[in-house]
Amino acid sequence: MNHNHQTDSFQFDLDTLIRRYQHEFDLNDQTIVGCLEFAKLTVLTDGDILFSADMLADDEDEDEDDLISPQF
Repeated sequence: MNHNHQTDSFQFDLDTLIRRYQHEFDLNDQTIVGCLEFAKLTVLTDGDILFSADMLADDEDEDEDDLISPQF
């Protein structure tokens, strides 16, 4: 199987998997896209993604304190 056929096969399988999860589970499009973005980062960084959450005692900016950001 040449590179183009392998790429097509991967794309078709990925499309089938996404459609299956859309129909069988209660996942919205934003969740699916977020999972795909994480998978993309994992592929691009060879799985070396570390997450850290800075916990600050100050509650004024509670939304910003709870953000998790990747560190490469």
